[in-house]
Amino acid sequence: MPISTTPAFIHRGDWDENTRQDPSQKWMESIVRNIFDPHKWDTPYSDIYTSDDFILLKPDGTEVKGGERAWAEVAQLFGPLTSQKTIPFHLISTETDYGWEMVGLANIFGNLPGNPAEGEAKDQDQYGQEWDVKMSGGFRFQYKKVEGAKYDDILLQRVEIFTDSGPVVSKLVRRGVLKASDLGF
Repeated sequence: MPISTTPAFIHRGDWDENTRQDPSQKWMESIVRNIFDPHKWDTPYSDIYTSDDFILLKPDGTEVKGGERAWAEVAQLFGPLTSQKTIPFHLISTETDYGWEMVGLANIFGNLPGNPAEGEAKDQDQYGQEWDVKMSGGFRFQYKKVEGAKYDDILLQRVEIFTDSGPVVSKLVRRGVLKASDLGF
C-alpha cells in the first residue's frame, strides 16, 4: 500500500537566511524576537492568534481555548523569566490547506529573579551568552493564512508546548523565590 507524503522544509540550527524563505518561519522568527522573547505581553492577542478557534496545549496537558485566554496563559508560563532567548535547533515545516504546520525543537534560555543559590551554574548558549537556566522542548505550531492579519497575513491557530519546567522551578526554589507550599507540598 503506497504512503501519501507531503513535501517538507527541514532545517537544523537557529533561524537564518534559509528559514526566512519559508513564510511561516520568517513570521515566527519576527514574532519570537520582537514580541515573545522581550515579553511584550501587552501585545493584543489578535495580532498573533486567531480568536475563538485558537487552541493552546500547555506542557501539563491542559488545553486552553480562545486566543485571549491562551495569550494570558503563555504570559503566565514564561513570566517568571526576567529575560529570555529562544533558539531553535531543528524544525520541519509543511504547507497545509490553511497555511503551514511546523514541528520543532528549541532551547529557551532565561534569567530568573532572586539571587543565585550557592554553587548555581550558568548555562551558555551557542553565541556565548550566559543564562540562569536552559529549557529544551518540542513545539508544534499551526499557522493560518488570514488576509489582513497585522504581520504578513499570518496568525497562529494552534500552539502545543512540550517543555520541562523542572529546571526553572528547582532554581526558583533554591533561590527562595518559590516555597514548597507554592507548589502544593
